[in-house]
Amino acid sequence: MGSLACIGRDARRAGTCALAGALAAVAIAAVGAPGAQAAEPGVNLIGSTSAQIPAVQALGTHWVRMFASWPDLEPASGSFSTFWLGYYEETFRSLPAGTKVLLDVVDTPSWETGSGNPSTPPASAQEYGAFVGELAQRFGARVSAYEIWNEEDSSAWWPGGPNAAAYTELLKAAYPAIKSADPDATVVLGGLTGNDYEYLEGVYGAGGKGYFDAVGVHTDTACDVLSPYEFLRGANDRLVPDSFLAYREVHDVMVANGEEKPIWMTELSWRTTSAVCPEGAWAGQKPEGVSEEQQATYLRQAYHCLQQDPYVKVALWFPLEDEGPVLSGLLRSNGTRKPSFAAMRAYAREGDELSEPCGVFTGPKITIASPRNRVRYGGPLPIHVSAASSIGVFRIRLEWDGKLIRNYDGPSFPDTLAGALDWQGAKHIPYGRHTLTFLAYDKERNVSRASITIYHMRPRKKHGRRSRSRHHAG
Repeated sequence: MGSLACIGRDARRAGTCALAGALAAVAIAAVGAPGAQAAEPGVNLIGSTSAQIPAVQALGTHWVRMFASWPDLEPASGSFSTFWLGYYEETFRSLPAGTKVLLDVVDTPSWETGSGNPSTPPASAQEYGAFVGELAQRFGARVSAYEIWNEEDSSAWWPGGPNAAAYTELLKAAYPAIKSADPDATVVLGGLTGNDYEYLEGVYGAGGKGYFDAVGVHTDTACDVLSPYEFLRGANDRLVPDSFLAYREVHDVMVANGEEKPIWMTELSWRTTSAVCPEGAWAGQKPEGVSEEQQATYLRQAYHCLQQDPYVKVALWFPLEDEGPVLSGLLRSNGTRKPSFAAMRAYAREGDELSEPCGVFTGPKITIASPRNRVRYGGPLPIHVSAASSIGVFRIRLEWDGKLIRNYDGPSFPDTLAGALDWQGAKHIPYGRHTLTFLAYDKERNVSRASITIYHMRPRKKHGRRSRSRHHAG
């Protein structure tokens, strides 16, 4: 019957999942709900979905995300597979009452592209649009949202290299087709790898505005072992896309383009493995995952952060259960529960229960011991400064009138970093008023500054005694 295209990024590369028999019906409603402003939780289903339905019921989450393969559903042009259509319809019926479905429509049949690689993008955007429109017509209200492709900004899912303009054509074809069939369906821009805000800028540049209702992002990036609270900044001072909190950069791009549409985090998770990272720039140099206890902690922290940004409407864990090389599930591959399962269940029922800050966005506290403000000096100028931060200090920078004096670096990110010098160069700057500025950077490159005024004074002239001989009468 072909393979079931319900596989996420890593498991899909390893192989396809098999249908494990008829699905058992479960008719108990999901319980509880986070606060009205919180991101609605959910899970990704990969592998044998029938075995996972009871876990969905036990979690009480609001959403499930599944992959729908165009080659499986339409193996020949104009001919739909009754088997796969029936499979999805039976899955929808088996979900707990009230569960909403996000269907991610991926892959292209070889009859459409002439390629043996199913990830090859469609030769005709209109044919893809017609296909998803047909799905929306058939599934109706049983599917609440459609995601257009998956990680289109990645060569793994868009062979030949990402092409925002070409992807935008898919949006332009799919959006009206879905809305025509089901005006209430939400159309989600395919989940971006990390929080790829630069790719989103490309979509807007290609005329994609108005052809999606929400932007999908993925934060289950390769070998991520950082807490959601931690982030890195790039050279442009923006959060790097792989930082969990960089979804805020995605939001900024949307606002800059005149839109206040929501973000859907269609994949988030941390792997639970002690293996060494096998991929990316840090391959062989860092761990691939975290402990099961850390995973549960990071889940709570992630939803705590999302609680503070109500424009993130939906957040779906990837996946519900470990499958092959994908070890980021809430369940182990044998179906037993990790600590993160209880954490997700608690969030679904009780909402966010944390009160701590989500990340630190203020720079270190600067203390200037010397010189004092408005000091007047003529020779070398003693400088003593320190900076303190709970996340560690990276650098103290000293400047006069915007010109560098020197940097003090803390490569081990101490809680407090100090700098001192007898600034000989102070003797050589122009006389008069100047500004001495202290900048402090923390581990996340947050910066704080403090400035004082200094006055370089001219030396006073020394006057000798007036000669008495000039006044002596001869």
